[in-house]
Amino acid sequence: MVSIHNFPPNLDPKLYTISAFIIAYALIGNFSALEQNAIGNWFMTIGQVLDNNAAWQQLMEARLQGGNININSQQFKETGNPFMNDKGWMDSPSDIELDKLKKTVEIMQEQLKKMQ
Repeated sequence: MVSIHNFPPNLDPKLYTISAFIIAYALIGNFSALEQNAIGNWFMTIGQVLDNNAAWQQLMEARLQGGNININSQQFKETGNPFMNDKGWMDSPSDIELDKLKKTVEIMQEQLKKMQ
């Protein structure tokens, strides 16, 4: 039995989309265009309510966690982008990041040589 806490189930995204298509196609049945439109709008209203609630919940969580940045605020415009340096360019990657990238490239080159 599927509990509400495990819904929607962990499905492949394509299968999940196909299931929605199958359900929608099955609901067409013998309904007229007006009835199909009414049913479709009802489902869209459900989706909008869920989407609105989720967006609001995400906003509240972001505010509580302190990771919410308003790029339209006057404070942001006065202090500048925290992700940019004084020149307006992104900070260059750290030496640690560059070393990791170099090692990854070396490993990939070794694997390619082994495959040949």
